[in-house]
Amino acid sequence: MNSPRRYLNIAHRGASAYEPENTLRAFRRAIELGADMSELDAHLSKDGHVMIMHNATVEKTTNGRGAIREMTLAELKRLDAGKGEQIPTLPEVIDLVRGKNGLYIELKGEGTPPAVVKILRDQNFTERRQVIVGSFLAPLVQEVKELAPEIATSLLVGPVFPADQLIAMTRAVNADYVHLCWENRHPTPHKLLTPELLSALRAARLGIVLWHEERPSELEVLRTLDVDAICTNTPDQL
Repeated sequence: MNSPRRYLNIAHRGASAYEPENTLRAFRRAIELGADMSELDAHLSKDGHVMIMHNATVEKTTNGRGAIREMTLAELKRLDAGKGEQIPTLPEVIDLVRGKNGLYIELKGEGTPPAVVKILRDQNFTERRQVIVGSFLAPLVQEVKELAPEIATSLLVGPVFPADQLIAMTRAVNADYVHLCWENRHPTPHKLLTPELLSALRAARLGIVLWHEERPSELEVLRTLDVDAICTNTPDQL
């Protein structure tokens, strides 16, 4: 087997295998476990605050009910997001990780690009080593790059496409990275990462981010590949 290459260890929703996902507790644990970045999900509250939660509604991970976009910051902060944690805002997460850990921000909804860009600029948190902003929603990725060319962006891709389509899709929104979210697309998904695919993406000067992965047998292979980052719920295993 080839020697391991250097890649970013990205804690998916923080160290979510061990702590409540997308909470300050999870992001703090990710730092303790040696992650280079924490992945998190961004929505807007009713009063325009960037809230960190995966789903658009709060039922899955809190003791509340309702859509984030229909609730104010004060209402959201009253909820328990697990182990007594509150739903964090993006500025709170930046304050926690600054100088210790970067952020991989996934935009989940309409209106998030200008709000997130403003916070990143106001907080002087725009360098590539600090942050990457991505989304499955191509228009949001394009909007971030138009608003802030200095911020690294990523296009998340679920379906398995050939290299030429991946390159065209990523270039169409001027993204720096393609993020292959293929963990459930094959019994052994690393087999989808053929040498030809990775070589073509590199020839197109695209960065490569891989899905979140926790299976030891898969991680053993992924860590040998020429990729820029691997997401995982268990950063201590990567």
